[in-house]
Amino acid sequence: MIRRISSRLRAVAWSAAAVAVWSSSGCSEGSADGLNRQAVHGKVTLDGAPLAKGVIAFDPADGSAGAAPAGGVIADGAYSIERATGPTPGKYKVSIRSVGGGEAAQEKAAPGMPPKKPAADPIPKQYNTASTLTAEVVSGGSTTADFALTTK
Repeated sequence: MIRRISSRLRAVAWSAAAVAVWSSSGCSEGSADGLNRQAVHGKVTLDGAPLAKGVIAFDPADGSAGAAPAGGVIADGAYSIERATGPTPGKYKVSIRSVGGGEAAQEKAAPGMPPKKPAADPIPKQYNTASTLTAEVVSGGSTTADFALTTK
């Protein structure tokens, strides 16, 4: 039960982070927190096809002091994180999830019936919970970081 709650909270946190990043990204230049944030954009494919919906997170890699995390929404295989909310220069571990996967997407069952089994996230764990993806964000312009994911 604790594992189910933990998974649910993690899925809700990912969704909330994606909404926060998506709704806060505007046209302003620079960052309100005074950090040297940078814009990042790119494409994400799964087995050669653009990922329809998802979220992407850039978390500072071990030993990347001063790096600030960032995240964004993936739509039709593309994402764009504005400079105002982007990561600072440094090395990052990248995690990608599809929106609607996991326990947060649990379908509602008829009243009095147990919930239906949630749809599984089609993205393998080596790209999210046990991510092996990395990216380096550089200063002085927008960084392009494309990710070609496979299920095999």
